[in-house]
Amino acid sequence: MALPWALLLLGEVLAQDAATQGCLLPPAAYNAALGRPASQSSVFPNISIAANAVDGNRDGVWQHGSCARTLTEREPWWSVDLGGRRAVAAVVVKNRQDCCWQRLRGAQVHVGDAPAERGRDNPICGTITDAGPGSLSTVCCAGLPGRYVSILIPGREDALVLCEVEVVLQGCVPLPGGEGLAGGRRGGSRSRQLRATLSPAIAAPNVARGRAVAQSSTLNAISLAVNAVDGNGDADWEHGSCAHTEKELEPWWHVDLGRRHAVYAVTVTNRRDCCWENLLGAQVHVGDSLADHGKRNPVCGAILDTGPGVASTVCCNGLLGRYVSVIIPGREDFLVLCEVEVTAQSCVPPPGAQNMALRRPVAQSSTADRLGSAINAVDGNRDGNWRHGSCSQTEREPEPWWTVDLGRRRAVAAVVVRNRLDCCWHRLKGARVHVGDSLVGYGTNNPVCGTITDTGPGSTSTVCCRGLRGRYVTIAVPGREERLSLCEVEVVEQGCAVLPGAQNVALGRPAAQSSVLDASSGAANAVDGNRDGNWEHGSCAHTTEEPEPWWRVDLGRRHAVYAVVVKNRHDCCWESLKGAEVRVGDSLVDRGRRNPVCGVITDAGPGSLSTVCCAGLQGRYVTVTIPGREETLALCEVEVYGVFPEL
Repeated sequence: MALPWALLLLGEVLAQDAATQGCLLPPAAYNAALGRPASQSSVFPNISIAANAVDGNRDGVWQHGSCARTLTEREPWWSVDLGGRRAVAAVVVKNRQDCCWQRLRGAQVHVGDAPAERGRDNPICGTITDAGPGSLSTVCCAGLPGRYVSILIPGREDALVLCEVEVVLQGCVPLPGGEGLAGGRRGGSRSRQLRATLSPAIAAPNVARGRAVAQSSTLNAISLAVNAVDGNGDADWEHGSCAHTEKELEPWWHVDLGRRHAVYAVTVTNRRDCCWENLLGAQVHVGDSLADHGKRNPVCGAILDTGPGVASTVCCNGLLGRYVSVIIPGREDFLVLCEVEVTAQSCVPPPGAQNMALRRPVAQSSTADRLGSAINAVDGNRDGNWRHGSCSQTEREPEPWWTVDLGRRRAVAAVVVRNRLDCCWHRLKGARVHVGDSLVGYGTNNPVCGTITDTGPGSTSTVCCRGLRGRYVTIAVPGREERLSLCEVEVVEQGCAVLPGAQNVALGRPAAQSSVLDASSGAANAVDGNRDGNWEHGSCAHTTEEPEPWWRVDLGRRHAVYAVVVKNRHDCCWESLKGAEVRVGDSLVDRGRRNPVCGVITDAGPGSLSTVCCAGLQGRYVTVTIPGREETLALCEVEVYGVFPEL
């Protein structure tokens, strides 16, 4: 009777979905417009630039400086570039609350591939009808594809005021540091169609792998809950890599991610050899409670595709929680899970990421012989052959440990561990990575940011710590007698902080700008190595007030750019830099303003130092420009760092 009941459940789920269809946003829905390049038809003086509508601030008081506003004109428009063609689920628009809110009534939201003013030719996904004070309007676009989202007031003369515009994408949203994951069945035709519509997926870490798990019951000795997080997607239950409960009422399984995560997707691999229909209608819950085994946590989706061995991706789009539960609601059944993968924020280090552990002070519980010194694990050499003298190694002992002192408290994004290649690689399995400020217990009392589960010959394991803060990073093998061998340990800082001593490839290079304010404001001032933010001291480049001012440096040859650091003026007029775009490329057409954008400056406080991460974007020219308005451009220093810093 299980299959007929499941088909009835599926019909009920689909009927409910059709009846309640809309574009209600998931908790913590990802905003694809945040910090992206924006433009508008005109700019009301001083504090009303287009970038204000994508600064992440929903403040509806125009005088606070976080609303975009045009002049009063015929059919004013505003547009944001999402950076690539996206399937747009909804656009959320925050209206002004202090005055004149009625102006937004009748504004149209367009999505398509035509930019700027031509955005009026893109398809309309909806019209704003609620224009009350500070209204928050959600316009449903139902997957309408396009690179540009435009808002315009058609058929009348008016001012367009937008205090925030948020763009929510269809399906599994892009991950920070990655692209979109298509929801649904992995490898199925629907998945391929979605992947063709969106940008290609980039691998993101599975934060469930190797974590603590539990289930409502266990069928037998080869059906443990831990099988679903062992990294083995083998869907044949008899091979011993699937979790399997008894047949019972509302069986459940859950994983403890160790701390709260923003969960973007949960991928569940079904059994292939038998009984795959049992999984139909299973719900995925994410939250912080273990009450009723996690069943009271919010539901981020249900599994509806239960073919043999199918891997179903349920989109959670940033739902926050420490626990992920899979439950079969309302019936007696078996729960079989051959793998559960939980995708959260990516921590794959970008090219050239700073290794904070390199040549830092280290210690370990013991040293095997003269070849096994602790310092070998931070010498910058990933050679996995221990006999070559570049691996640390302890004696065989209970719970061996190794630790590195980063010198001060850091926000750790990831720890990368290189295993031994020539022998005995299995010894590293289950080793824990700790980050914290204490040396009690040799650092093993500090929080755990992850466990090493991949221990093949010469394996390189990336353990995601997602900003866990601490001065010490410790690796320890808990609960057993073992040798600890580490052929390299690299610690990556959160963000794209520049490696101390890294070469600034812009220093002293030829620079140009659209105009020069006076004799002490030349373009070369921004590459003179002086970060002094007082313009009167003569170390800032400064244009006249003009439409779309620009500044550019010629690096002399093509570089893969890791980051661009921009120093703002601190004595006056610092807000002028807000919304400035940083572009990298090989073209001088339109003064470099047609090269790809690697980021937008949103922090424009007095003397602000903005690091724009370019993640390897290649080009000879780096251009800083203020788009879409008349402004002065003042740059007190521009530093450009390549992917492979020269020390």
